[in-house]
Amino acid sequence: MIKALYTSATGLNAQATVIDNTANNLANINSTGFQREVAAVHTRRLPPRKEGEDNRDPRTAPLAADPLVVKDQRPGVLQQTGNTHDVALNGPGYFVVGGAATPRLLRSGSLQLNGNGEIALATGQPILGTDGNAIRPGSPDWKITPEGIVVDGANRPLGRLRVMEAKDGITPVGGSLVTAPPGSLVDVPTAQVSVRAGYLEGSNVSPMEEMVDMIAGMRAYEAGQKSIQSQDETLQNLFSLLK
Repeated sequence: MIKALYTSATGLNAQATVIDNTANNLANINSTGFQREVAAVHTRRLPPRKEGEDNRDPRTAPLAADPLVVKDQRPGVLQQTGNTHDVALNGPGYFVVGGAATPRLLRSGSLQLNGNGEIALATGQPILGTDGNAIRPGSPDWKITPEGIVVDGANRPLGRLRVMEAKDGITPVGGSLVTAPPGSLVDVPTAQVSVRAGYLEGSNVSPMEEMVDMIAGMRAYEAGQKSIQSQDETLQNLFSLLK
């Protein structure tokens, strides 16, 4: 009985994570370049509590439920803005954002010059070039070609925006920014991706899908609550008989 209570409790915790994740997706429907996270509940068998205990029988084995969250890296819809300093990617990968110990990654954003004269996000974090450094146009008269090359008003190249992808998965760090494990980033060949200036990428969140997931998650959570209540009542009846 106690094993069942433990399994139900871990299931509630995991399902709460699923619900929170779905709520976060819904809250970022209009966030530029946001990529939804897909959450599910994963059941695992606990190791034996003592030597010689057999936990292979699924009828008696202690179980626990854990949340499993993965990033949905499907691209969102490109939306034309007319602002030549808005950029999005048509193809795989991410722009690389500096200003932190671990590089941040971004699918799309509105660029401007920061206080150091670097091409950056509105937060001041610079967008890095292929040499690993920020690009300094020197004047506000600059634009970006489909190859990701930043040119000045006379069409002289100033640097190329770096586009990379992660081989070992990515982790959100706030807003539309993500990060990747050290050593997992590789450059995306220029033939596989183009930079769309004057466009922003919308989020890949489907409101209908998220609402269905939210309803399913709430129902699963309520079922877990009822399971715990039923087990608690059974324990109370058992203790009453033992008095």
